[in-house]
Amino acid sequence: MKRNLFILLTFFLISQSIFAQSVIEDFSQDSESNQLASELVTEKITSVSNSKRTYIITNENQSFNKGDFITLVLANKLAARAIVAKSVNNLAGIKIIKIYSLDLFKSFRPELEVQIIRGDDSFFGAKKETEESKEDANLLKEEEDLYNGTLLEDDLSLDEKTNRKIKTDNIVSLNVGLIEGLNNDGSTQRYTHLNGMWMYQFDDNIWAEIGYGQNLINDYPTPGLDTKMTNLFVRAKYTISAPFFSYVQPYLGFQMINASSPQAGVDDPNDSITPTQPQLDNEIQLVEDLKKRQVIFGVTVLKRLVPGWFIRADLGSDIMNLGFSLEF
Repeated sequence: MKRNLFILLTFFLISQSIFAQSVIEDFSQDSESNQLASELVTEKITSVSNSKRTYIITNENQSFNKGDFITLVLANKLAARAIVAKSVNNLAGIKIIKIYSLDLFKSFRPELEVQIIRGDDSFFGAKKETEESKEDANLLKEEEDLYNGTLLEDDLSLDEKTNRKIKTDNIVSLNVGLIEGLNNDGSTQRYTHLNGMWMYQFDDNIWAEIGYGQNLINDYPTPGLDTKMTNLFVRAKYTISAPFFSYVQPYLGFQMINASSPQAGVDDPNDSITPTQPQLDNEIQLVEDLKKRQVIFGVTVLKRLVPGWFIRADLGSDIMNLGFSLEF
């Protein structure tokens, strides 16, 4: 009798445990599936900074406060994570700290309605991080960054006074361009030229830029010889805002092009054909003709891709360029 009672009691406890676990799983599933975007508060983006790092959004529902972490939901998907840096009169200034969906993030614009999750957003489903989102996620480094005065230093601060179009001080670039050189017959020819640049904003919208590049010209100044061209330049630039998160920078500067071909003008004893002295002198002269010291002018166009990154184009008397830039 006792043995049967023990078996019955054991069976009852196991059944209860399985039933409870089933109920909990069902409840968890139901709670996650029921936490849909339709139940979240809806707010509207009112302003977007030039860098797309900070935003002003409405806070009509008073559902979040300064210091809160919030998640912006669009099309029933997690779009971006943000920190609330300021909340005044049903408006809030927020800074993006992580991007969940780059495609959704790119669609952020004034008058766009988004839904808000305050605090933990894990109930909304697993966040999927792609390689793009890992590269473009912009995480806060220190706790004091949440509240210091630079958090809303973009042009969306409710107390904003700055006149800078681009808020950061430094931009570095890597480019591939076409630079003007010479052919063996002395005619003009453009050559592919790899170059890098550093810009520094020393006053509102006024930049100083220094750059260096080089390329190799094959079979110049004569077949069988190569010449290396180096390009060093400085520029002064001014930033003008343009549509679609773009900037135009007219520039004026100075360029120094040097050329080097150690074998030019040297008689090679292993060569079956002995060049004449005028031919050797012509080789030296062709290398010298590549060298320049000149005033340059043109325009740079920067188009923001995601926070911190631009695609860049240069069109000037010195070079035609296309590349990428990183601000910091």
